Amino acid sequence: MCIHVPCVANHATILPPPTSRRFLMVRSIGQKIMSFPQTPWLHAALGLVLFVGLFHGTSETVLAKDYKYSGGVIIEKQSTLPFRRAIANVQRAIKGARFIIVGEPNYQLMQRMVGRERAGAKGFFLYRPDLGIPVFDNDPKAAMEIPLKIVIWEGSDGKGIIRYKQPSSLLADYKSLGDLGSELDQLMVKISDAGVK
Repeated sequence: MCIHVPCVANHATILPPPTSRRFLMVRSIGQKIMSFPQTPWLHAALGLVLFVGLFHGTSETVLAKDYKYSGGVIIEKQSTLPFRRAIANVQRAIKGARFIIVGEPNYQLMQRMVGRERAGAKGFFLYRPDLGIPVFDNDPKAAMEIPLKIVIWEGSDGKGIIRYKQPSSLLADYKSLGDLGSELDQLMVKISDAGVK
């Protein structure tokens, strides 16, 4: 069998690759498999075999690991200041404690994007590179807890409500970070107190 391909200059003849007996046999088996009735239970069985093969192929391969985690203690303080003033004071205290603000989510604005009107809610993600050193030196898994986060909510009376997770409780499950947790606790107390009065 020959295939004729038109060419501008002349006509060229291209021969198909030689077909061996093995090729024909494999093609025949492939056609039989593809013509096998496809049923939902067959798809489920094949999916299960694939899943087991991927995740339990060898006992040495670990694709996921669970760690015990306490979740931390939430500290809440009621401010005597109006919401916006509490935010400004907290922001000033964050900078005074030499933290870098690496993020400022405006939850109220994000809720407006989906058609919901909420009371004010502003967050700060804060980080100090020098205080990150013990985390990476002792237990890099603790990087899950940084940057720290503080949120100021607007109460029904228009005053601020300040919430954050106590750093020592966040770091309690990690190796050799007790001293860092205590130091961060003191810094967060100063920052949050600045927004109270």
